Amino acid sequence: MADKNYVMSVDSGTQSVRAVLFDSQGGVVASAQAPHEPYYSLQPGWAEQRPEDYWAKLCQVTNALMKKITIDPKEIAGLGITTQRGTFVPVDRDGNALRGAIIWLDQRTVPDPPPLSAVMKVFAGITGMTEGINYVRKNSKFLWIKRFEPEVYKKTYKFMQISGWFVNRLTGEFRDSVGMVTGIWPLDFKKLAWHSVKIAYEPFGLEPEHMVDLSSPDTVLGHVTAKASAETGLPVGLPVVVGAGDKQSELLGAGAIDQSIGVVSYGTATCMEIITKKYIMDKSLRFFTWPAALPRAWDIELFIHRGFWMVTWFKQEFGHREAMEAEKRGVAPEVILDEVIKTIPPGSMGLMVQPYWSPMVSAKYAKGSIIGFGDVHTRAHIYRAILEGLGYELRRLYEFFNSKTGVTLKELRVGGGGSRSDVAVQVAADIFNLPVSRMATYEICALGAAIDTAVGTGMFPSFEEAVASMVKKGRVFEPDAQSHRIYDDLYQGVYTKTYGALEPLYKKVASVTGYPSED
Repeated sequence: MADKNYVMSVDSGTQSVRAVLFDSQGGVVASAQAPHEPYYSLQPGWAEQRPEDYWAKLCQVTNALMKKITIDPKEIAGLGITTQRGTFVPVDRDGNALRGAIIWLDQRTVPDPPPLSAVMKVFAGITGMTEGINYVRKNSKFLWIKRFEPEVYKKTYKFMQISGWFVNRLTGEFRDSVGMVTGIWPLDFKKLAWHSVKIAYEPFGLEPEHMVDLSSPDTVLGHVTAKASAETGLPVGLPVVVGAGDKQSELLGAGAIDQSIGVVSYGTATCMEIITKKYIMDKSLRFFTWPAALPRAWDIELFIHRGFWMVTWFKQEFGHREAMEAEKRGVAPEVILDEVIKTIPPGSMGLMVQPYWSPMVSAKYAKGSIIGFGDVHTRAHIYRAILEGLGYELRRLYEFFNSKTGVTLKELRVGGGGSRSDVAVQVAADIFNLPVSRMATYEICALGAAIDTAVGTGMFPSFEEAVASMVKKGRVFEPDAQSHRIYDDLYQGVYTKTYGALEPLYKKVASVTGYPSED
């Protein structure tokens, strides 16, 4: 029997899917990537994807990866899966999709949700979750399907996240990891299991039998079947593990299994993640508490919904010159943009961005703002101000979390595509006045899935040993004292006061334009 020295991961995100083969030291042996087809919108605000595209692209990258490698496939311990969270598809008893997948960016709501039952009202009052339950009812996509696509709802055997759908296509099992579950599902987050009280399913428009079986993040959920092997190129019998969602996987992939280490993810959404072995929640949803990629642990998530999407927006709207230069030089656009803004001082010469490009759960009238324009400012100043605004907002969220829990960070680590920007990472170091480490690989999400798989298949006896072997730091950015003083003054004196000053104006905008609606 061959020694198990390698582990494979599939990381299916919003824009692309990647397959990565890691060795036991966390080194990337080979990788393959394929872009997803653009999601489609049947109506404004909707966001759907063909489920077949997810599977086709998984097969494309796994086949491509298996053709690249020269090792004995028997040395691969298992396949780890991580995906975007909140994207789901209803399936029949054979695992066939009954409609397009509704992805996490979808903004459809349920107009005039059905009234809660008397029992549910009592339950909401006892748990103190009335506001959260009302939010779920309005935004539940399951309830939307039940109302507007009753035939689909009637035929649905299981509602499955894309991770669980992959497991079913690969192994035939209707299973998933508890680490994939976020707030759109009726999970008892403290017990890390589906709610045992049936009434808890009512606001979601779900029934207990709609749920797949949940397991710990380090559990083998099944093995690749002969049919799946023929489609994917993966070895028959390869163990399949789903660790956790993309953000939780990034936390593990950065080796942050100590709550003194925060991980900043510069992705489509910008987040800071912090591990905790104690369940902590904020009923006003100013931070989120999800199951972690570690068993019996939770991931505190400080979340900026559109986050680094704003950088993508900037590049599309204003960065054509830099994009052309980057293509000519064969580098990422962020490299060119860093060169453009390197002479702009901290504080962007008085320009400040409040990065609320999407309303927040805890502040539904929030809108983005750019204040402080003067004749000295160029589009480069806007770019730097966006990076600084993301840093300010992460600090604001962290300070609230710190005041509530007493958890203090001593170090930050970064991942995601945006971490390629030296300026973005240095800005984080200066705003937080903490050392910030860029990891040795950008593939920390896939690495987190690989670590779960390495432990779940017995390649390592513990997460501590797996992290010690597989996680490596790259460059460390130390905070600059003078820059921190400037940022601290602007943060304390301006940024923390901006939303309070502008919120009445945002409400007036909503009353005039109807967006966001006031119901």
